[in-house]
Amino acid sequence: MSTIILPKTQHLVVFQEVIKSGSIGSAARQLGLTQPAVSKIINDIESYFGVELIVRKNTGVKLTSAGHTLLAYSESITREMKNMVSEMNNLSFSTVIDVSFGYPSLIGFTFLSSMIKKFKEVFPKARVSMFEAQLSSFLPAIRDGRLDFAIGTLSDEMLLQDLHVEPLFESEFVLVASKTRTCTGTTTLASLTNEQWVMPQTDMGYYKELLTTLQNNHISIENIVQTDSVVTIYNLVLNADYLTVIPRDMITPFGSDQFVVLPVEDELPIARYAAVWSKNYRIKKSASVLVELAKQYSAQNSERRKQLTITEQ
Repeated sequence: MSTIILPKTQHLVVFQEVIKSGSIGSAARQLGLTQPAVSKIINDIESYFGVELIVRKNTGVKLTSAGHTLLAYSESITREMKNMVSEMNNLSFSTVIDVSFGYPSLIGFTFLSSMIKKFKEVFPKARVSMFEAQLSSFLPAIRDGRLDFAIGTLSDEMLLQDLHVEPLFESEFVLVASKTRTCTGTTTLASLTNEQWVMPQTDMGYYKELLTTLQNNHISIENIVQTDSVVTIYNLVLNADYLTVIPRDMITPFGSDQFVVLPVEDELPIARYAAVWSKNYRIKKSASVLVELAKQYSAQNSERRKQLTITEQ
């Protein structure tokens, strides 16, 4: 059986840096190599595959279709190499472990602090990077390996066949206003057409479904401000008499006496939360521990909400 000679991993790293930097000269400076050395590596890779990978121009480099294919595979390979090194270091506890993930505001308001505290007890030297946003914003970073996983709300329009989805919990969302507003019984969304609204910025997921629900009830998109800032949402509700729809659990941290929940006859969409990561990468042990902790605290929070509901009844 003949032995297949594989491309050198370092050559793939150089290739990626050329694309990232935009030119061979810039890549050479970033890598501490000479420009002829970088050019030779690119030529060697092209000779190995027998195709042109980049088009060299005075303004920089441009990927060919073959170059795009190689870039996707090479990023996956180097990402797995980094994961391998991280896992091996984890076994010896000799170096810092890196883990990065994304999460929505609800997680930050509920069990994130407990989850991270417990995680650091298991991995005290771990370097954790956390990013707050809607799940749709995280999907590109999950797919290219910049994030180990993310937590967020799912919707039927999301194309997640290439991602592993671990369901966590469902959440009740409520219509919220400032306490200065007088609440007189149950209302309808259709009766709120002249109100000003503020919602999280997203192009898919729960809030995209909610925007559709509002528009179906004749609430104009011009009356809806969208932002990725939770602080801005709270300020507009408290200080500018805006309406919003948020998880019930997000009211308490800022003081339930500052808000009033407006009962509505209309059925609001149910938000389904899940942890999501790429099927193209083997999830790191540190990331899998965080996912398991998220499952545990999700179950605890769900049980607590059930008990509160029973008490209220």
